[in-house]
Amino acid sequence: MIAVSLLRAASPPVDFLPGTVEGFLPNGLHYLVLPNSEPVHNVELRLVMRVGSVQENESQKGAAHFLEHMAFAGTRHFPGRSMVEFLEAQGMKYGRDINAVTGYDRTVFMLSAPMGREDTLLLDRTLLMLRDWLDGITFDEDRTRRERGVILEELRGYDVGDDFYVLKMGNSRFSQRMPLGTAEDIRSIERETLQEYYEKWYAPQLAAVILVGAVDTTQAVQLIRKHFSDVPVKDISAFRTYPLTYEPGIRIQEHIDTLLSKSEMELIIPHPATVTHTLEELVRKERGGLLVRMLARRLRQQGIDCQVTDDWYLADRNHFVLSARGENRTDLRTTLLYALAELERIRREGFQDDELRDACDAYLQRLTLPDSDRRSAEWCDDFTDYILSGDRYVHTAADLARLQQQMRQTTSGDLQTMLSGWLAGRDTTLLVACRNHLVPEAPLTAAWMEQLWQDKDTVQLASYRYHGAADSEKILPAPACLLRPPRFSPSDIKSEKYYSGLGVTEIVLTNGLKLLLRPTPDHSGRMLVNLFSRGGVGDLPAEDYYRYEGTAGYMEMGGIAKVNADTLSEFMLQNELSMNVSISNSWHDILASAPVSEALPLFQLMYEKMHAPELCREDFEEIKKGELEDWNQETILQRQMQQAPDRQLTNRLNMLVGNVPPAARAKRRREHLEQLNLDSMAAYYRRLFTDPEGMTLVLTGDFSTEAIKQIAVPVFARMRRSAESMRPTAVRRPTLVQQHREGFAGEHETQTVLEYVFPGFYEPSLRSSLTLKLVRDVLQARVLDILREREHIVYSPYVSLFYNGSPEQTYYLNLSLSVDQANTARTDTLVRQIIRSLQKEPITEQELEQLKRSFRINKMQVLTQSASTEWRNTLSNLLKNGESLEDFEHYDDILEQIGVEDIRRAFEVCLDADHHILLYIGEHQFDKRNSCTKTVKNKKDHEENKEK
Repeated sequence: MIAVSLLRAASPPVDFLPGTVEGFLPNGLHYLVLPNSEPVHNVELRLVMRVGSVQENESQKGAAHFLEHMAFAGTRHFPGRSMVEFLEAQGMKYGRDINAVTGYDRTVFMLSAPMGREDTLLLDRTLLMLRDWLDGITFDEDRTRRERGVILEELRGYDVGDDFYVLKMGNSRFSQRMPLGTAEDIRSIERETLQEYYEKWYAPQLAAVILVGAVDTTQAVQLIRKHFSDVPVKDISAFRTYPLTYEPGIRIQEHIDTLLSKSEMELIIPHPATVTHTLEELVRKERGGLLVRMLARRLRQQGIDCQVTDDWYLADRNHFVLSARGENRTDLRTTLLYALAELERIRREGFQDDELRDACDAYLQRLTLPDSDRRSAEWCDDFTDYILSGDRYVHTAADLARLQQQMRQTTSGDLQTMLSGWLAGRDTTLLVACRNHLVPEAPLTAAWMEQLWQDKDTVQLASYRYHGAADSEKILPAPACLLRPPRFSPSDIKSEKYYSGLGVTEIVLTNGLKLLLRPTPDHSGRMLVNLFSRGGVGDLPAEDYYRYEGTAGYMEMGGIAKVNADTLSEFMLQNELSMNVSISNSWHDILASAPVSEALPLFQLMYEKMHAPELCREDFEEIKKGELEDWNQETILQRQMQQAPDRQLTNRLNMLVGNVPPAARAKRRREHLEQLNLDSMAAYYRRLFTDPEGMTLVLTGDFSTEAIKQIAVPVFARMRRSAESMRPTAVRRPTLVQQHREGFAGEHETQTVLEYVFPGFYEPSLRSSLTLKLVRDVLQARVLDILREREHIVYSPYVSLFYNGSPEQTYYLNLSLSVDQANTARTDTLVRQIIRSLQKEPITEQELEQLKRSFRINKMQVLTQSASTEWRNTLSNLLKNGESLEDFEHYDDILEQIGVEDIRRAFEVCLDADHHILLYIGEHQFDKRNSCTKTVKNKKDHEENKEK
């Protein structure tokens, strides 16, 4: 530790972004403040506590996370729910702008507050909340008792998401301190235990405050000092940082997963992680990244199908991992044996000079400074890492230049030494994680693994000679068909309009195609494209559905008729072009992106792909033959459907709400497969994609509108209307099921997942969609208030809204909750009461105004001047849902027109307390009361069942 400290003293830390203010109060509280303008009128606030579940003693398990819940249940200056109510009155949403997270070594409280530099009062108020979290949580006894139910529901639905979690956690304190605790821990924990943990560990010496956004640094620091200077210092002598440790030797864990097509094995070697506080440490970490890329490339060039990674796992440990897949254990052994042998050769002999030079040059190209329009929340993440682990990242041009200079001095010996250190960790601990797709004849043993390691020295490897990037990665010239210079003619334009409130230029061509250009100056030099038009497989007659539903996939297999797929793919890769064709139920699309400098080849490529795609006949016939040979054999997807109740539920839901075309509900027959014809598919494809009438091209990115207009207009004006084009109907309303109840078997013994679904039709407009969104948020607020805050029987209920304005004109609201099986009937009663109440009594003007403010804030923060992806998606979805740019330009005015009575009437129309869809996974108390109502498809059946 002394040596490390001396090294850091000799090597200055990596610089923060200019403008960052860092300081410590006399009581030890750490603070960081950074002005940032992305998004505008917003400040991100964090209270970072360097304590989590590992600081709990045996009687406090679960306390760190329980305490996080209590932070929102009453503090010194904000009793009860007044803190959340105040924040929501500012337009913030619980879970989106108001949140917290507890880990093993941290508890982080997060606020995303809408405010400008002049909003001193709001900044003062939110900092008071952070202060209250540090030393003013009141732990109301009744609220503490009731919060148990919420946490137990959270725990019931929690999944670590890794079958090998126990293996990777080792024998350290982390394995004994799950942040959520166990159900037994939560049921037994008392208010006094929470207070004991809080009073001991919530000390200013272990706390940090982060402010990033629309702040005046001088003013912000003054307010931090005002609120936190008098927090008393505490005795934290018992505080310690725990390492992630493992028992020596080989540790093996196996699982059987019959849904896999092959077995998978990982060899995991834990080794010390590198904290990047100084430039030397940063160089060491980047050399590790370079080493991994060179190892992966060497294995790939040697034909060894083994993945290599080295990533931070937890605390002070990285995991160096070799991953292989194979039909059986023999295949796995062969792959790993050759991979280990190649790594051993590299460890002994190193890399060749030109191999290292080219790899380093390629690696340095990815080392760049953060974008100038980086969002405040991302800067908060960086600062949080720095506070918790000491990690700093490159933020200045000077540090980047020094890092690149030192990286260029990397020798093969440096990388060999690093690899030797990683592999040497195997002598202490080797973790083996194996997923078997078939039941193995015998379990894996340490002796098997030990023999594998020893046998690597007997492998006869093929000689290796690096041939250089110049030979293997030749720069391809652009195909001539993609560089035909366009001739711009104003006569190709029928109309042009600029929406100043949106920054969008709309150009309608004489052939009917519409262009929407929205510059988003994000300094990326790139552009995003979405071309779309009506017409999809859902418009096909039933007899044609299975003949054409796979068309997009077969067209994607090839390039364009004038350039084969391999050549085109290499050209696109070298020039950073991407393009994807899709055909959904109702629309056909092309999503693409490219550097702005490559706009011409991209547009020409799109034109050629629409008019003359390459047809890969041999591949088509081979796939068709394989499917015919495998006919009637169970597929992996079918096995997944049988074993995954969530997939079964989603499939049923899509059927009920009209997301599945009627033709797709009929079972696919062998003759459908036999009738597949690539030329017929290509003809169908061209009928869709070559008709400019009704087609829209959305372009966003770092471009000049006039410059892109000069290129795009002449390329797409070449498209001509055709009598053979497909003109689907403007409206195609599906059949909706209004009443249905169905359960699916679940694995959890006590938990039931409930999905309440309310489908219907609507007239598409911005006002309609905003009304539906307000209904969604009102329902969400009521469910949280009653089921979570009052009854404490759910953890995280969520209301989703899905709508398809064109051509279906359908919507459905989906209320998702997880509850104890014993509370299913109570939950059902409360949900019905909530709906009836909202249908009977309008919400208050104050509540509606809070929701509207939240909408305005979210729109402002998402659709920033540089948000290329968000603008592309918003404009595309807007038009696909039958809404207009004119209305969207007057978003605030239309939102303001919606009143409380409109919301009440919408609840009457959109939700039915008695007739709706209820799908669930697990047991429901209704099953025992009346099994005949488990699946009821319509109101008539419902009435008949009631009579019975």
